Amino acid sequence: MNLKLKNIFIGFTLCLLAACEVISEGDRLIPVDIDNSNRTTLLVEFSGLKCNNCPKAAEEAHNLLSLYGDKLVVVEMHPKSNTLTEAKPEWDYTCPEADEYYTFFGGTNTTPLPIGVMNMTKTNDDYFVKYQLWGATYTTYAKIMSPIALSHTIEKNANEIHLEATISNLSAEPMDIQYIAWLTEDAIIGPQMMPDGVINMEYAHNHMLRASITDTWGTALQLGAEEVKTLPISYTLPSHVNPDNCNIVGIVMKDNVAIQVHEYKLSK
Repeated sequence: MNLKLKNIFIGFTLCLLAACEVISEGDRLIPVDIDNSNRTTLLVEFSGLKCNNCPKAAEEAHNLLSLYGDKLVVVEMHPKSNTLTEAKPEWDYTCPEADEYYTFFGGTNTTPLPIGVMNMTKTNDDYFVKYQLWGATYTTYAKIMSPIALSHTIEKNANEIHLEATISNLSAEPMDIQYIAWLTEDAIIGPQMMPDGVINMEYAHNHMLRASITDTWGTALQLGAEEVKTLPISYTLPSHVNPDNCNIVGIVMKDNVAIQVHEYKLSK
């Protein structure tokens, strides 16, 4: 092999190795085309009121949702420990769970925002992914089949909700999982610093994490081969949310990776 062809071969091999390092998943998760995948991907978007680039990230998340529909769930979190967030009585979008996830992923008070995490796990040995790379990172995760099917039925009576999560093991092997449920809210009108440095007091914040319905890291479950389990949960909505704008986001975790996600809108 001449030197030029050898260099091309080495370069091609390195590209393949780099691509293989993007995501670490279980051996049973098989790459397929996005259209044929049963997987819904989770994007956690860390944002702040004083972050002038965060509206650009929100726009990118909106564009991805327009492209991929219910194959993608976005949850925005405002970590109180970052200096770009602000918690005042009239517009406090922080919550303890957002801070716990943020610090677990390695966020500090000076971590540049916006930043995202795909499927609650590392991409290229780092949890955080810049918003400009969300689209490419999503397509990599979305091609991986999930061994789990997840659905919800919910009854709402005023501020009381009764949730049933149905979790199905599609594989022929037992597995240990965690189920997490979050409360999110759309159409929260409040201040946001824009890219030009001006504060927009009528900005619409969407997909905002308001609370974790389960424990922060979920409820541990064991599923037998091809077993289906139903998990009932009762929950009282906090007084500061608008129930008509709220969503339940359910997440199934395995080996510290979100392997299936489902979003249920309470306004249905």
